[in-house]
Amino acid sequence: MPDLLKASPSRPRLLLIAVATVIVALVAACDGSSSSPPSASSSGSSAVGAQGFDAASSQVVRPSTATGGTLNLISTIDCDSWDPSRTSYGWCANLQRLFTRSLLGYSVVNGTKFTLAPDLATDLGHANADNTQWTFTLKSGLKWSNGSAITPDDVKWGIERMFASDVIDGGPTSYFTSIIDHPKDYAGPYHGADLPSITTTADSITFKLNTPYADFPYLVAMTASAPVPAKTEGGPSAIGANYGKAPLASGPFMIQSYTAAQAITFVRNPNWSQATDTIRKPLVDKVVLTIDTNQADADAKLKSGQVDANASAAVGAALQAQILTDPKLKANADDPLSAFTQYLAVMPSVIPNASCRQAIFYATDKAALLRAFGGDVAGTIAQSMTPPGIAGYDPTAAVYDSGADNTGDLAKAKAALIQCGKPGGFAVKMAYATPSAPAAAAFLAEQTALARVGITLTPAAQDGSTYFRSFVGSPANVASQGLGLALAGWGADFPTPYGFWNSIANGASIVPTGNTNLPSLNDPAVNAVLDKAPSGGVTEADWKQMDQQIMKDAVYLPIYFGKNLYYRSPRLTNVTSNNAVAFGIYDFVNVGVTR
Repeated sequence: MPDLLKASPSRPRLLLIAVATVIVALVAACDGSSSSPPSASSSGSSAVGAQGFDAASSQVVRPSTATGGTLNLISTIDCDSWDPSRTSYGWCANLQRLFTRSLLGYSVVNGTKFTLAPDLATDLGHANADNTQWTFTLKSGLKWSNGSAITPDDVKWGIERMFASDVIDGGPTSYFTSIIDHPKDYAGPYHGADLPSITTTADSITFKLNTPYADFPYLVAMTASAPVPAKTEGGPSAIGANYGKAPLASGPFMIQSYTAAQAITFVRNPNWSQATDTIRKPLVDKVVLTIDTNQADADAKLKSGQVDANASAAVGAALQAQILTDPKLKANADDPLSAFTQYLAVMPSVIPNASCRQAIFYATDKAALLRAFGGDVAGTIAQSMTPPGIAGYDPTAAVYDSGADNTGDLAKAKAALIQCGKPGGFAVKMAYATPSAPAAAAFLAEQTALARVGITLTPAAQDGSTYFRSFVGSPANVASQGLGLALAGWGADFPTPYGFWNSIANGASIVPTGNTNLPSLNDPAVNAVLDKAPSGGVTEADWKQMDQQIMKDAVYLPIYFGKNLYYRSPRLTNVTSNNAVAFGIYDFVNVGVTR
C-alpha cells in the first residue's frame, strides 16, 4: 500500500514481507513474548510485560485484560475513504479493522510473526487441484451492526463492486480484478450485472480464478475484501461511491459519528460477537480519531497526553529529536523497520527520454532526502526498489551510482543530459502530498540537488486525501499537469513478492483514477514475471532480474527503506506494532487503556 510520506505507514504499507515478503521487512526481530493479545475480560488483570524503547516492534507492551475507557487517536490527514474497497492507505486499512471483517485475517501481527487465520470464514478455505477455484464457508451467527445477517452474497457484492471503476476508485482493486475470472466487459454490479465466477450458497462462497493462484487466501485477508451489504449498501444515503460516508459494521466497533476532515468516533457494535471472532479481542469502549493538519500541534497533543497515538504517521522532526534525547519519552517510542520503500516516481509521459530520467537518478542527493525525513532513524538509503525481506532484494544492486556519500554523481548526470539532448537541463514539476513537513523538505532537497546540473524543479503540492486517487493517481492528470516527479512510498499488501510489485509495476494495473502504478510502467519483461507469479515458478533470481529491469526503465527512483519512529502513550496496554502485515503503526483494535 502507498504511504503519504511514510506518513501513512502502509499498506502497509508494510508488511514484513520477509518471508512471505509481506512480512516485509517490516521486521523487527521478535522473541518469545506473547505476541497474540490476551482475551478481553471485565476482570481487568494487568501484567508489566515488555517495556522500553522499540519494545512494541517485537513484543506486546503491558499485556492486559482490563476493559473500558476511550482510545484517543490523532491524524494529520483524514482517511482517503472509510469505504474498505476504496482506501489506498495502510493506516486507514488498519483502523478499518475496528469495524470491518473479511473472510480471513491475521491472528498475529507482531514483529517478524504473522499468522493467517479464519475471520468470517470457518477455516482457511479449500482449493481445487490447480488452485483456480477457492471455496470458503462462513461462520454462523454473523451480523451487521443493524442486526441483519452477514451473508455470502454480501462478500460477493463487496468484491464485485471493485470492478465498477466508474463508481469505486482507489484501493488495491487490481489484485482482485486481475485474478478473478470475469467477462472482458464486466463493469461491476451497479448496472445490474452479475459476476458468474463468484457463486454463493446459503453459507458459502466460491471464487473461480483466471489463473492458478495459491496465494489467494492473502487477498481475502485484505480489508479491501470486506463484505458490503448486497444491493442496499447501508441504506439510501450510503449507496455506491457514497458508501464510505456511512458504512455498516461487521467488526467489534461501528461508526457513531463522522465529520470529514475533522473527526470520527467509533463505539462498540452491539451485534458483534466475540464468539465468532478469534482475531480481535477489543478492550476499549470507544475510539476517537481527531484530524489536526498541523504536525507540530498533533505532536504537542501526543507528547502532553491529550491523545494516545498518531494513527497515520510517525512523529515530526521536533518531537523526534526530543524522543531520542529524553529517556522518559524514548521509553514509550518504537522505531520498527518497515518493508517499505520511499521513492520518487519519474513519469515517462512527462519525461519521455530515458536518458533525461536517468539524469534525475544520478543528480539526486539521497543523503539529503533521507535527512528531510528524519535521518537514520527514518530508514536506510536504498539503491534498488525491493526492500529487505522481500524476495528479490539484493544489497549489492546499484544500477545508478549515487556516489560514495549518496549525494549523487554529477558527472554522470551531466553526461545523461547530453545524451538526452538537454545539456543545459530542463524544467519539471515535482508532486508531493500535503500537509507534510517532511515531504515539503524533501521537495526542497531534490530541488537543490537537481539544480546542480541545470534541472529546474517546481512544486506541485496536493492534499493527501486526494493525492493518490485523482492527482498522481490519474495518468491523464499527470500528463496534463506535467507532473514529472511524484513523491510516494509503497509496502507490500500481503506476504508475497507479488504483493509488493503487482500494483505498482504491472501494466495491467494501470487504471484511469486511483492508479498505483504511478509512472504507468508497461514493460513486457516485467509484466511477464508478474503475470507468471500467481501460478508459481518465479524464482528468487527472476525477482532480482525484474527489479534490475525496472531500475533500467528509470521510472522508480528508490530513496530509502523505511523505519518509523512512533510514540505511544504510557497509559496504553496491549500495544504491539503491526509489522507483519500491511497496516503499519499499532494494532489499535486490540489496544487497551488504563484509567
